[in-house]
Amino acid sequence: MLYPGSAKPLYEQLKDYIKQAISSGEYKQGQALPSERQLMENLRVSRITVRQAIGELVNEGVLYRQHGKGTFVAQKRILRPLASLLGIAEMLNLQGIEADMKVIKKCITKADTVIARELGLNTGDNVMMIKRLISTGDEPLLINFNYLSPQVGMVLDNVDLTQDPIFSQLELYGYKISEGFQRITASKATGEEARYLQCENNSPVLIIKNTTFVDSGRPILYSSAIFRGDRYEVNITLKRNPSY
Repeated sequence: MLYPGSAKPLYEQLKDYIKQAISSGEYKQGQALPSERQLMENLRVSRITVRQAIGELVNEGVLYRQHGKGTFVAQKRILRPLASLLGIAEMLNLQGIEADMKVIKKCITKADTVIARELGLNTGDNVMMIKRLISTGDEPLLINFNYLSPQVGMVLDNVDLTQDPIFSQLELYGYKISEGFQRITASKATGEEARYLQCENNSPVLIIKNTTFVDSGRPILYSSAIFRGDRYEVNITLKRNPSY
């Protein structure tokens, strides 16, 4: 129930109402929200109120829109502490999230300037490329690209990459992974990315690029993950140095 006479704006009350309905299980993850007209009629509020409340919940990642289909309850965000060196599958497993991994493409290709630099190769050298789409529930989460030298990539030839974490498989074959260097940037989904991630063109995405090293200091894997902006959250623990 919303209260027009309350000091709290109606759109804020509607946001609270929807969040409570999600918490109680009335609206489940992946479920379509009632239409704008239904919300207007059931709660006796204006279209402007409904659109403002839903728009803010979409921005907060509580809801998401699918063009031509409606507004849906989002899966909970994936949280990742920056200090941990984890593969995608390991990160999801650690949070108890069941993920569906689909290999879109696996092939030998030519290293461009960036891939060659990150793997210590020459531009145009052969590399193995593994492209995967990773979803939770029925909702796409990210597109994952992995690049390895062909010699290292051979280790993964007979591995089920829809199930087995890449880091763990490399370690099983004697590659002692020690550290990684990560870059995080914000961008907008291209047409192809939007098609895979089931979001609108130019929707916000988070791009995370990792170069992973073995204990000898040699780069072994270069990866790029394109996350839906409403599904991923980075957590950083900061400590103050009193000497500053």
